[in-house]
Amino acid sequence: FPMAFVLGTRSTDPNAGNQGQFAPSSSSYMPPFMRVNPVLEWTYGHVWHFLRLFQLPYCSLYDDGYTSLGTTLDTMPCPALLAGISNNDDHHDDHDHGNAN
Repeated sequence: FPMAFVLGTRSTDPNAGNQGQFAPSSSSYMPPFMRVNPVLEWTYGHVWHFLRLFQLPYCSLYDDGYTSLGTTLDTMPCPALLAGISNNDDHHDDHDHGNAN
């Protein structure tokens, strides 16, 4: 069976490499599959606009200032992104902080 995975990879993500909108897998431990990257050229602001426009749920760690999750040694919140620092809900904007790409 042919397989494809729709991913949230953006071109500025560390694992994006030279991927295009459609990228074949490079995994040696999984069956061959196609990566589908519909948001590859989106900015951080585009992602948050989309989430708010369609009132989609998202991980609450973003409201605690986290922009990405790694290990317990390299995952740190960005204080500028903490929810509640202003009276509006525009704390998620076009600015990338830390690993927010």
